[in-house]
Amino acid sequence: MSNCLFYSTIMANQYIISTDNCADYMKSAMEKNGIYYIPLKRLQGEKVFAEVFDSEKESYAVYDDVKKGVLSTTSQINPNEFEEHFKKILAKEKTGDIIHISLSSGLSGSHNSCVIAAQELNKTLKGRKIHAFDSLTCSGGQMMLVDKFLELRANTNAEKAIETVTAMRDNQVLYFVVDDLHHLKRGGRLSAAKAVIGTILGIKPVVVINKIGKLTLFAKTKGGKRTIEYFMEKMEKDAPEGCADYANMPIITIHTTPNDLHTQLFNTIKQKYPKANLKSTIVGPIIGTHVGCGGVGVIFISKTRPEGH
Repeated sequence: MSNCLFYSTIMANQYIISTDNCADYMKSAMEKNGIYYIPLKRLQGEKVFAEVFDSEKESYAVYDDVKKGVLSTTSQINPNEFEEHFKKILAKEKTGDIIHISLSSGLSGSHNSCVIAAQELNKTLKGRKIHAFDSLTCSGGQMMLVDKFLELRANTNAEKAIETVTAMRDNQVLYFVVDDLHHLKRGGRLSAAKAVIGTILGIKPVVVINKIGKLTLFAKTKGGKRTIEYFMEKMEKDAPEGCADYANMPIITIHTTPNDLHTQLFNTIKQKYPKANLKSTIVGPIIGTHVGCGGVGVIFISKTRPEGH
């Protein structure tokens, strides 16, 4: 049975939008905006979950398991699943290209599967095309790019929209402070010794999604107030030329479990940049499995995207 869930789109739209559950939209938001989706899977023992939630409460239930020490792994989407997904869309939508915005190829093999499926199906299509777009990011970063495709959909063709969003993607930054160092240790991004020492000293690593879409350690903070100061310093220093106030520009704050730090971050940004298009979202279970509870981050458009190290 296909995991593809689909909704009616407006006939005037220039293209059809598809993404995966790592964009962390609520189900009702995708329904409202005519976004098709296909979920990556979360594996917990012999149980397989293909989750697309419609409330933060549902995600918090997954994080409750994480707090209890229940470990999950994740599984990428294979080419056959993508082919089935796209065929469902093509059967329902009789005109228009499809743009699928994938979780970063630096974090999952799903984008490569999407490319394979698109190439095969494009051989059979006449006057239409499936475009595999690599977000090179995840969660709120991926959502921000899908939001831009939504904005352009009514009046811009697929090729021009991809050109515009690519320029946006290549200057997008995602900074995230991890609260539980042991999840980074489990993922091989931090040694056991550094995780123990960091926990004792209260050191919180700052991770970024770098230019090639990989999660990488970038800096360290002491957590709490210093985390907010670090994010605000980055936003002020790296604001795009002529956009120091981020007027009409998207900014998204993200969090895993509910925490005061995220609320403080959101309110601080709102106060300093009142003209920005600010919103927040919860990190869903696929990415949350790898970063754990208590994490906080911010995504914005910068002068340049960090290399990471």
